[in-house]
Amino acid sequence: MIFAFGAAPANAADKPIETFRTGTADAGTAPAQSLKTTTSPLEGVALETLTEMSDYSDLPHGFDVEATIELAESEIGTSRPTGWSMPGECIMSAKRWIEAGDGAWVGSGNPVNNYEGATRLTIADAQPGDIVQYEHIEFPTSWVTGVHTVLITEVHDDGTFTIIESNNPGGSGLVSKDEAWVPAPPSGFQAVVWRF
Repeated sequence: MIFAFGAAPANAADKPIETFRTGTADAGTAPAQSLKTTTSPLEGVALETLTEMSDYSDLPHGFDVEATIELAESEIGTSRPTGWSMPGECIMSAKRWIEAGDGAWVGSGNPVNNYEGATRLTIADAQPGDIVQYEHIEFPTSWVTGVHTVLITEVHDDGTFTIIESNNPGGSGLVSKDEAWVPAPPSGFQAVVWRF
């Protein structure tokens, strides 16, 4: 038996090439699409500026922290649907809780733009009512696997936190409480604190 690179098997020469298409639509009549663009107030701001930590750790919250925590506590043990912008997603739950205290969570779109109007802090400056976002270090504006959002409800002297989170484990939409939480972002991520 002799093999030659680039040679087709002898029995392949007479076989027709078949193509397969799904559906009945003609390839030349694709459905119409439109793109709506908007201008962000962050347009033109360097990404490095958006990801810098703030020096405003003593800045007060601009909402009712107790009302936020009260709603989050009332949801422990419940589950909601998950998927893009669904109420069981971690960030959508955190947004719902902040808004329950009349917090102005107006950003959206990606893990940085979501916090438009909030102050970026370090974990050492975290207080009850702050949001912790696991953010990808190299691609902070990407929704990559590992992005997660929690609400801090207590700060403990031993360096741990009490947090309320949603959708952990992923896909469950479950709201749960951890009373000895320590940030443990996946490799390539960092824990960023946001204060509204």
